[in-house]
Amino acid sequence: MILALALSAGAARAQAVGSTPAAEAASSPVLSGLAITATLATGGEAGMASGKSGLLELELAGGWEHEPTRLRPELAVAFGVAPAATLALRPGLRAGLAEAPIWLRAALDFSTARRHGLHARWVLFGGAWELRLNSVLAFDLGLDFGIPMARSAGVPILLRAGGTFRL
Repeated sequence: MILALALSAGAARAQAVGSTPAAEAASSPVLSGLAITATLATGGEAGMASGKSGLLELELAGGWEHEPTRLRPELAVAFGVAPAATLALRPGLRAGLAEAPIWLRAALDFSTARRHGLHARWVLFGGAWELRLNSVLAFDLGLDFGIPMARSAGVPILLRAGGTFRL
């Protein structure tokens, strides 16, 4: 992973050295700041007293990315299929680390898990490495963990893979 980070940072510097600001402005589309992310996550919940602890979900997030600060407030909807069918809403914030292709994330998770209706389940924290293919499309790989907010919830550990589309 460290090698991938070094290669992606080196490629970004090489592109910047060989191009002029006028050429970059002409070649890259003007983006509105809207970012849509889709990820597939798998993992588990540690420390549960009872119940199944495996997790599998699809998360769709939409947010507005402020390019100069690399902050992105967002709202995500997660559709879980394991251990049971669930729906979760996740308001949160992503923050990019300077010029590095790293994003940090914090979100509140409100879920219908374990038949309790929509309730606060976790405070999620995570990080992701992003591989930008161009100014519009990127792939990412990340890891989330969290703090349980409900007695029926364990400590989540989720491995995520997906992509981001910027408009």
